[in-house]
Amino acid sequence: MISCPTPIRISRLQLPQGQLFWREVGEGPTLVFLHGSLQDGTQWLPVVEQLAGRFHCLIPDLLGFGESEMPEKPQSIALQAECLAAYLNALHLEKVTLVAHSVGAWIATHYALTQSSQLQAPQLQGMVLLSPEGILTEAFPNRWQQEKQLTAWLPLLPAGLKLASPFARLVGQHRAIAAQRAYRHRLLASPASCQLLFKRRWSELQPELLNERLDQLRVKTRILQGGNDDPAVIALSKAYAKFSPMAELRMLKEGDAELLTHWSDSVAYEIERFVINAPATVV
Repeated sequence: MISCPTPIRISRLQLPQGQLFWREVGEGPTLVFLHGSLQDGTQWLPVVEQLAGRFHCLIPDLLGFGESEMPEKPQSIALQAECLAAYLNALHLEKVTLVAHSVGAWIATHYALTQSSQLQAPQLQGMVLLSPEGILTEAFPNRWQQEKQLTAWLPLLPAGLKLASPFARLVGQHRAIAAQRAYRHRLLASPASCQLLFKRRWSELQPELLNERLDQLRVKTRILQGGNDDPAVIALSKAYAKFSPMAELRMLKEGDAELLTHWSDSVAYEIERFVINAPATVV
């Protein structure tokens, strides 16, 4: 368990979309941290530990994740963005910076495009996004289809992996198959992730992809990406920076897929520098 220099407060709030749980610590400019898929707010604690002495940090569990309530409505990126808007409005915040990872970055961007201009919304100072999802690249449909098959109700692919296991060692594929089976267990351990991403039809997910709307984003954005991450993930970050007119991509060359664990000091430094140097840019 990560310890912060000041005690972490925990709270719950009933919103129209469901009950939201969050952690809160520190004082100063407000940072709102959104975790990725297969995670909850604790993902951010190694970074928040280093920022809590200078910033007011809010770390919600996304709706249906961690300690937050599973929504009655079907999961979607739009629903998560609406919940984020209701949460920020309920807290009567004046200014916020969103810091988000993976699917959290997708939700943050959707919020910035559709919700942040509401009358009661706090002023969005900027966004720091780590390995953002939600961009349609060449690899996206194949990866999504594979994950959908891994979590399918009639698990033909998982059954095939199980049957193949005894023979995989003979052809040197046992490690790859073991990794696929372990990944399936991780996916199934997060029902909210499955509902949000893999239990939906492509026709439902596709309109929420960001490619066609990123050129409308008028929020100063810093993208952090590990240089040793999966090439498909790096391609997503590069695509985001290409399509968004106010985004800059900063590659942490030695960073890997576990930026928040292995490189939390570098991530905290980048967040602090961004907040100090980024004036409000939302039109």
